Amino acid sequence: MIGLTDLFDRGGPVLYILFLVTLFIWFIIFSKYLATTYNNKNWINNNFNDFSNGVIINKNNIHLFEESFLIHIKRVASQKLKMLDGLIGLCPMLGLLGTVYGMIEVFEVLAVLGTGNPRAMSTGVAKATIPTMAGMTIALSGLFFKFDLANRVERYQEEARIFLKEKVSL
Repeated sequence: MIGLTDLFDRGGPVLYILFLVTLFIWFIIFSKYLATTYNNKNWINNNFNDFSNGVIINKNNIHLFEESFLIHIKRVASQKLKMLDGLIGLCPMLGLLGTVYGMIEVFEVLAVLGTGNPRAMSTGVAKATIPTMAGMTIALSGLFFKFDLANRVERYQEEARIFLKEKVSL
């Protein structure tokens, strides 16, 4: 069984970049889960109080106020999800960059030694396949959590709609 350092050595320099991107992805996922899990029941009420501070709500502007507040809740609740989308989409591209890097190494070995040395070519093949596999695995695991977080944002919006119906009635 190979160790983690052997895996990074066989995967080439692109695997280190993928590792850093993975750290960013998981930092965003954990921070969003902490934020959505430990937001107390008064989170929407606190946002409402901050948002409506100094605003006079009457029959003329109640619809506009409700729409603006729901947009505000969605914006606050979905912060960093677009960055998470971008980083997840970057992982397969970095995996493909690793494939190109490894294949260039294979072609260099072929040019120097010919086809008679398969062991020399195997390092390039490993550098071509390991980052691709890692990039796809990271992207698939990140997508699952990203969709779950997006569903939590939608639930916040629904809770905010219910809160507005109870709180603002003219």
